[in-house]
Amino acid sequence: MHDCRRMAVLIPEFPGQTHIFFWREIQALREAGNHVEIISTRKPRAKNFHEFFSQVSDTYYLTKIPVIRLIAHILANLPWLMRSVLYCFRLQASFSDKLRTLLFIPLAANLQLYCKTKEIGHIHVHSSADASHIVAIGALSGKFTYSVCIHGNLNQYGRNHPEKLSGASAIITVTEPLRSEILDALPNYPRDQVHVVPMGVNVSKFLPRTYAEFGTKPIILTSVSRLAYVKGHTYTLQALAQLPENLNFIYKIVGDGEMREKLEQEVHELGLTDKVVFMGFKKEQEVNKILQTTDIFVLTSFGFGEAAPVAIMEAMACGVATVCSIIGGTRDMITDGHDGMLVRQKDVEDIKRAILFLLENSGKIKAISENARATAEEKFCHRRVANRLAQHIIHA
Repeated sequence: MHDCRRMAVLIPEFPGQTHIFFWREIQALREAGNHVEIISTRKPRAKNFHEFFSQVSDTYYLTKIPVIRLIAHILANLPWLMRSVLYCFRLQASFSDKLRTLLFIPLAANLQLYCKTKEIGHIHVHSSADASHIVAIGALSGKFTYSVCIHGNLNQYGRNHPEKLSGASAIITVTEPLRSEILDALPNYPRDQVHVVPMGVNVSKFLPRTYAEFGTKPIILTSVSRLAYVKGHTYTLQALAQLPENLNFIYKIVGDGEMREKLEQEVHELGLTDKVVFMGFKKEQEVNKILQTTDIFVLTSFGFGEAAPVAIMEAMACGVATVCSIIGGTRDMITDGHDGMLVRQKDVEDIKRAILFLLENSGKIKAISENARATAEEKFCHRRVANRLAQHIIHA
């Protein structure tokens, strides 16, 4: 019997700049009395600036391989090695991809060594891509169980999901639509072992702001995300450019990324130079402070890959009215017109409509603010969702 209260969380390239919500989950699991180690595939390529960076120095990286111990371990577990090789060659993939998957076997063996040393009974992996292959291969030894958290549409995470996921004791999705996608992709997997558990936000830290009547001060709109094409900043900018000229507003874009230069050029071309401020990357405490002065939060992502945006959870926890595209599980998060505003993807007119509605209805924006906070407390409290996750893992 595996002791699932002694667990490890595996996060690829941890700690990345967007990994603060993983750290919240780990903290909450530990606070609830679970023993939690942190494992990653390799160190992130980009420098991390989050304040939690110094607290995760004990992260174990699977690419740091103890060669002699690993060889001895593999030679002592030849039946497992044969099962692992068969796993790789049974994949529905090209021959070169099968050979590539073989390279995960040493990492899986290293994972086994670490779990033995730390007496880990369960691995919870936040990826259904290569990291899931590594854990699935490692679990063929029968020495630990594993669960997988799905954060986005499966087509974003490669192929062979039945092979990666079928051996999991539980599958966690962050939205209901993703759960439906898993059930369709794995029709033989037990339905009662696929659970919806969103990532969470610290509602004790992200506290509700106080709204004042719109008056002489500029109305503050804010976005917090990577500056990537799929985040849809361009559609927000186009909508703002069509607002009445006498409207006094400032749009703060928090985050950094490959689209920054192009977005700065677009701001100039749209004549928004005096209304848009690029804030760059900000730490959690700085984001919290910005949200305390924000009137409307905007996230107009499109396409795939956006499931349950944590930035929306943080804004709602601060009682900020949100304008969010219908993407992934945002319909699960926001009730349109009650605790936020939902808009169609890439629809500039719809985005403008939602923003104007909030600006012209100060009483409504206050009601949405209060409802958003209530929703965040009920659905997104990181301690509550971590406890739910632990229960699904322990009782799987």
